[in-house]
Amino acid sequence: MKRLIIGVVVIGLILVAMVFLLSVSINKVKYDGAPLNIAVIGNIPELKNEKIHFESLSLEKVNEDISKLPTNLDAIMLTPNVFEAASDDKYIEVYKGLELPIIFFDSNKRHYPFVNEGLTYETANFDVLDNGSHTTIYLHNINANKFETWYFYLNDKKDINALYTEVFEKIEEL
Repeated sequence: MKRLIIGVVVIGLILVAMVFLLSVSINKVKYDGAPLNIAVIGNIPELKNEKIHFESLSLEKVNEDISKLPTNLDAIMLTPNVFEAASDDKYIEVYKGLELPIIFFDSNKRHYPFVNEGLTYETANFDVLDNGSHTTIYLHNINANKFETWYFYLNDKKDINALYTEVFEKIEEL
């Protein structure tokens, strides 16, 4: 009888662990604003929200002709696996020519290596650029020839969903 109870408890714990692991693998992000269409250069985030639509975009496509980008985009997101390539000087005018917010997701060097000539993500001085932020939104105002930035902080890896929510709310606001 004791073995049966222990067996049932062990199987129950295994099932609970499996359900937990499945629920963690795709993050459900709370966002109740307007639907957002975000083009992603790099790895598409694994998160779940019916109001957020991600579509893949390449650096080459962005570099070809900005006017040919889908008109329904609300933002463009760059992720760490493309930071070095995306910080090449040939893309500076692309970033400054976009009238869309650019999300530099998980960039502790903020937007600087991407919009300043002679810097790459690898060569940019981390100590000078690190302000403790996790993610930066960069928006260049072509008419005024100035830019604005917003910084988002991640104090605990468990708060990544809250960070996504803040980023999406700011994109909706812009």
